[in-house]
Amino acid sequence: MQRARRHNPYPLTWEIPLGIACAILLTLAVGIHLGDALAHLTAGQPWAWPQPRDLFGSIPAVLAAEPASAAVNPRVWVVTVELLLTGSLGWAAYSTWQRWGPSRLKGMATSEQAEQVLGVRRLRKVAAIVRPDLHARSPREARR
Repeated sequence: MQRARRHNPYPLTWEIPLGIACAILLTLAVGIHLGDALAHLTAGQPWAWPQPRDLFGSIPAVLAAEPASAAVNPRVWVVTVELLLTGSLGWAAYSTWQRWGPSRLKGMATSEQAEQVLGVRRLRKVAAIVRPDLHARSPREARR
């Protein structure tokens, strides 16, 4: 309903989707190296992190490498870290969409915010004004 009353003449351009795609690719690349580094740590080896210029170029070598130890498989760590990072990205995208997206409620407080500002006593006192359909002042008004 509110979206129909508002019009945003700003056209959709390529910058925002490109920024989102770059953020996703960077998160996936960092997740691969973070999973590999955690696999090295659990195998008793030192922390292994590539140089910044080799961040993307070393991904095939990390994924093709044999496990350093039979007890620790780096692919399990990589998949676990990637799932956690992907879930975090999804949660961040959902929160961002709810907060700034086109379907957000504009100017409406949540029930928690209203209770925090008004308090329970004040809400009960003005209930008939705020929601006259639910809280009639007298039985006569309720019959209308």
